[in-house]
Amino acid sequence: MAIRAKELDGKTYYEVSVNIRSKLVPELRVQKMRNRIKTMREAQAIERELLVECSAELARREGSGITWGEAIVKWELAHKKGILGSRKLQTTTIWDNVAALRKFTEKLLDKTCQEISPADIRNALLVMQNQGYSKGRLKTVKSSVNVVFKWGIEEGIIRGVHHSPSVGIELGRMVSEKPPQILSLVEIQKLLDMARGMDHEWYPVWAMALCTGMRSGELMALEWNDVDMENKLLTVSKSYNGRMKLVKSTKAGYWRKVPINSECEALLIKLRATATDQHVLPRINQWRRGEAARILREFCEGIGITSVNFHALRACFATHLLNAGITSPVVKKICGWTDEKVMTRYIRLAGVDVSGATEKLNFIRPESEVKQLVNLNDFRVTRSKTLRDE
Repeated sequence: MAIRAKELDGKTYYEVSVNIRSKLVPELRVQKMRNRIKTMREAQAIERELLVECSAELARREGSGITWGEAIVKWELAHKKGILGSRKLQTTTIWDNVAALRKFTEKLLDKTCQEISPADIRNALLVMQNQGYSKGRLKTVKSSVNVVFKWGIEEGIIRGVHHSPSVGIELGRMVSEKPPQILSLVEIQKLLDMARGMDHEWYPVWAMALCTGMRSGELMALEWNDVDMENKLLTVSKSYNGRMKLVKSTKAGYWRKVPINSECEALLIKLRATATDQHVLPRINQWRRGEAARILREFCEGIGITSVNFHALRACFATHLLNAGITSPVVKKICGWTDEKVMTRYIRLAGVDVSGATEKLNFIRPESEVKQLVNLNDFRVTRSKTLRDE
């Protein structure tokens, strides 16, 4: 509690602030403030009023728990510190979840968790839907609400609630997924030939992405001490995070080996001859600023091939390896995928799991094997006679 004198336009005014914290629930705190009060006596009276209001508000909230906004903050802090027994989340994943919840459940932030109903969550999702967000985005926000509520209930931070208010809310069937766009072999060759012919600064980056299947951040973090030319292997153990501006572990959290083919070897030899620091690939400012997808799309459009983003080069690598007969476990190991669903998606895209499966049907015989052709006029006469007899 405090009363402060403030000077404004040569006159003295008073500002009153009251701040009380719960003794039962330490994380609960209520604050109220008034300003531009003319006299000290009036300020003292207002201070007493605010103290009564804060005490009543605190008592109400002690009975119903913390607000949704406070629960989000506590979930964020707990995950940044690392929760024992829980899967560690990437910092950017935490940021994305918190930002989405604050944006799409903004009207609920000051409500206590006990007051939030399924109707509140349903309305928030309906607003998102009316704004044109996809079913996938709605599903992500609904899941984030579940995650925070489940954690808060288990930790005893959210009291008087037994399950998330988003449980049981149906979003309907998801829109059928579209196959990811990838480049054909002819398009890949045209992309690299044109980029090399123009001496494009992105050529070595695109070529390495297509020859190794490495992610953009992994390529940016690749150093010469990760290159084993003798055994023709690359060690992928780190990744550059453009949002956090730092080098961290790979997305999967573990290192892996990627074989160096003859094309990649020739490229590395050329890059090594002109290297100026420990990094394998050139430091491109647009790359640092996260513009890799835009640059590639514009270049593809300019040379008349399928417009794809940078991550699609990784899909090209995987699907063309599968089409070449490399087994899915090997491709999965090279690319560093831990989720079997991701690998299954690329197998479906390549079609290697169903290729040739219909060859044994033999429904349509070659014309040379047909001994007797049916005359259409004979068929009509026979058909008419049959109908008359009936």
